[in-house]
Amino acid sequence: MKLTYWVAAHLDGDKTDAVIARTKHDCEQKILTFENPAEYGQPVKKSFLYGDVFDLFEMATAKDGGRGMG
Repeated sequence: MKLTYWVAAHLDGDKTDAVIARTKHDCEQKILTFENPAEYGQPVKKSFLYGDVFDLFEMATAKDGGRGMG
């Protein structure tokens, strides 16, 4: 299976501070709700393949997983 999402990195923050969304438009709209939208980079499309739900869980919880995937 394939998971595709959009991520906008927090320029001075940690990977966990990134904004994620299903679409580019949704990602941009989330950024605009913040006090200082200039702290975020442009949304980037990411995707990765996984075999089943356990693969997805393992990838998301492994070292360097989470929002850095893709």
